[in-house]
Amino acid sequence: MGIEKSRMMEAEERGWYELDSYVCPNCVEDEFLKGVIRENACRRECDYCGRRTRAHSTAPVAILMESIGNTVFYYFNEPTEAGVPYENGWLFEAKDTDDVLYSLSLDCHDRLFEEIKNAFVNDAWVETAYGHWTGSHPHEEMGYLWDRFAHIVKHEYRYFFDYSLENSTNESEQPVNVLPIIGNLAKRQRLLTSLPAGTPLFRARQEKYDFTLDADQLGAPPSDKARAGRMNPAGISYLYLAFDQKTALAEIQYDPSLQAAVGRFNVVNDLQILDLTVLPYLPSIFDDSRRDEREGLIFLKMFIDEITKPVEKNGNEHIEYVPSQVVSEYFALKLCTTDGRHLDGILYPSAAHPDGRNLVLFPTERTYNRSFDQVEFISAWINQGS
Repeated sequence: MGIEKSRMMEAEERGWYELDSYVCPNCVEDEFLKGVIRENACRRECDYCGRRTRAHSTAPVAILMESIGNTVFYYFNEPTEAGVPYENGWLFEAKDTDDVLYSLSLDCHDRLFEEIKNAFVNDAWVETAYGHWTGSHPHEEMGYLWDRFAHIVKHEYRYFFDYSLENSTNESEQPVNVLPIIGNLAKRQRLLTSLPAGTPLFRARQEKYDFTLDADQLGAPPSDKARAGRMNPAGISYLYLAFDQKTALAEIQYDPSLQAAVGRFNVVNDLQILDLTVLPYLPSIFDDSRRDEREGLIFLKMFIDEITKPVEKNGNEHIEYVPSQVVSEYFALKLCTTDGRHLDGILYPSAAHPDGRNLVLFPTERTYNRSFDQVEFISAWINQGS
C-alpha cells in the first residue's frame, strides 16, 4: 500500500487529514486551545504569524486538530452516518465545515482557520448527539426532564407521594428525578456555600396605612397569611430578604408616591445556603475532558433562568411559581451539605432589580408560628417617596 493511500485511509477513519504546520498561542483565542499549544510546544517559530521566540513556543497543529476534530464530531456528523432520512435530498439542509467551525466559535488566525476547515474529509454536516441526528445531549435531556416536571406540577399532578409521575419503566425518565439531578449538580459545582454571620440583609414593606416598625411587621408573615411566592407555597411562610435597600424596594414594586418601611436584619450565625447567583466558568467547548461538567453547567444556567425569571402578576403567578416552590421545598428538606446540615436558604438573582441579589430563608421550625432565628432584627426606617 502506498504512503498516500495509507494517509487517506487514516484520514477517513479519523475524519480529518493531519496538518504538518506549527502554531503559537497568539494565533488562537480559546484559552483551552492556547493551553494545548503551550503544553506541546516543541518549536520556536509560528508558521502563521511568523513570531519567533528563544524558547519553544509553537506546537503541531495536528495536536490542536485532535481537540477541534473531537469537538466537531461530538456535535455534528455526516448526514448518512447520522441516519438522516434521504428522499430526493436530505430531510434538511446540511451545513458546510465553515458554518460548523463558526458555530463552535473557533476564533483563530485566518489562514489557520482555512487549513483546519480544509483538513476535514467531510464537508456536509448535521447536528447530532451521540452520532445520531435524533439524539440529545445531556443538558438537553435534563432540560426536557425539567420541562416535563414543570408542566406536570403546574397542570397535572400538583401533589405526588412517590417517584411514579408517568407510566415509564425507565426510572431515569421519571420527571421527578430532575430534583436529585439538580441537587447533585449543585453539590458537584460547589454551589452549597456559607454566608457569614453579620451579613446585613434588608426587607421592605409598603402599605397605604401606618404600621409598627418592628420585627413582627417587617418579618415573615404568619402561616395563615402567607401567600404563594416565588419560592414558598401558599400557607408555608418563608422569609425573603435582599442584600441592599434598592433591591428590597424593587421586589415590592415600590410606588414612590407612597411610603415604604425598610428593615435591616443581620445574619446571626454562618448560614448554609445554595448560591444560584454565580455559576463557575463554563469550560471550553473544545475540552472533552470536562464535557460532563460543561453539560451540567449549561443545564444549571437554564434552570436558574427558569426559576428566577420575571413573572407577570396577572393572577396566574401562583401557577407559574409552582415548579420553583416544589424545588425549594426539596432543597429545604432533602438537600444537605457534606457534613449533613440542612440548608438555611437559597441565594438567587433578583428579577426586579438588575444585579440585585435575594436570599430566601427556610423556617427553622415548621410550626404554625414559623421561626426564622437565622437572622436578628436590627432597625427599621421609613423610605420617603417622591
